[in-house]
Amino acid sequence: MNLVFGTAIHHVFQHYLKTGYEISFTAADKEDIFGLLQTKLTEEYQTQYKKYGKHFSNPEEMAEFYDDGVAILEWFKKKRKIYFSSKGSQLVGIEMPLQKEISKNVIYQGYIDLVMYDEDLDKVKIYDIKTSTKGWNNYDKKNEYKIAQVLLYKQFFSELYCYPIDKIDVEFLILKRKAEPNEFTDYPKRIQEFKPANGKIKLKQSQERFNSFVKNCFDNNGKPIVKEHTKNISKLCEWCPINNTNLCIK
Repeated sequence: MNLVFGTAIHHVFQHYLKTGYEISFTAADKEDIFGLLQTKLTEEYQTQYKKYGKHFSNPEEMAEFYDDGVAILEWFKKKRKIYFSSKGSQLVGIEMPLQKEISKNVIYQGYIDLVMYDEDLDKVKIYDIKTSTKGWNNYDKKNEYKIAQVLLYKQFFSELYCYPIDKIDVEFLILKRKAEPNEFTDYPKRIQEFKPANGKIKLKQSQERFNSFVKNCFDNNGKPIVKEHTKNISKLCEWCPINNTNLCIK
């Protein structure tokens, strides 16, 4: 259900910003984004149900995810100017494609959630939108695999769109389903910002890890290498679809 929710709210979040920058935020505020969220949740659930052939949620859980999404969107509409100004900012693209040949018959393909241009700073910012139950903790922020995604985005965006890499910033926007008021506010903050280190050293490390992955997984003709891989048991195992099945031997 988390995947269904993530896909649905990504669409609504992006739709709101697209309307805001291409028409006006007055027009965006008039959009029925809550109705759109309901529609997208239903559509995505049906898509996954058809794919796997079985139900994986119930009306009560669906209603809870919808209410969480409404809370996120209400918060964002009220606080939008903190994150996205209508002055001095331009929408470069949503779901911007990145496609690059890494080696023979091995193609990297990704889509950037959101790309903005800051006129005052003369910089591009790449946003990756994540959904989370309660936000990212220190473990999440230090997870090199999560961070690598936006670092590769930065590297490939610079190469493919011929844009100076030193004029590209990256940021995660974490949309929190559950949030509690803190000592400074009487309302729960629904969006967490995280700007990972993305200088030359981090970019190089990320690129080296990626190249190592490609080398270990594909041969010189781009065919997958079938072999036994060393297990790396971590917290990430809880998200693996074969975790605790007979296909996983720990």
